[in-house]
Amino acid sequence: MFTSLCIHAQQGLNVTPLFQGKIVPHGDLIDVRAKGRAISKYKLDYYHSIRFKASEQQRTTVFELVERDHKNAIGAEQTMKKGTFTLILALPTQGALHKYLCYLTQQRGRTLTITLVYMEGKVSSITELKKLIQ
Repeated sequence: MFTSLCIHAQQGLNVTPLFQGKIVPHGDLIDVRAKGRAISKYKLDYYHSIRFKASEQQRTTVFELVERDHKNAIGAEQTMKKGTFTLILALPTQGALHKYLCYLTQQRGRTLTITLVYMEGKVSSITELKKLIQ
C-alpha cells in the first residue's frame, strides 16, 4: 500500500525514476518517507526524500530531469547560499492538494551531495512551505 501511494504520488514527474532507485541504486540512497499524523503539523499529507553522493554523470542526469519538471511548474524559487544550491518547484495542484519538489545540491570538497524531496499537502505556497520546514 505504501509503495503504491509513493508511485501514485509522484506519478507524471520526470524525477520519478530517481525515487524508484532506477538511476541511483537503492543501496546508495538515504530514503525517507512519511505520511499521515507524523507530518500533519506541517500541513503535509506525504513526504518523500532521497539523498546520495552523486557522480558527475548522476549530477547531469538528475539536473536534466529536474529541469524538465521545472518547465511544468507553476512556481519556482532558487537560492545559492554557502555552497548549497536550492530549487523549490510548486507543481500543478490537484484540487486542494498542493505538490512541491525540492532539489538541493551541496558541494564539500570533491563530494557532491544531492537531496531531492517530494511533498504534497495543504501548504498553498512556496513561501508558506519555507516557513514550515525551516
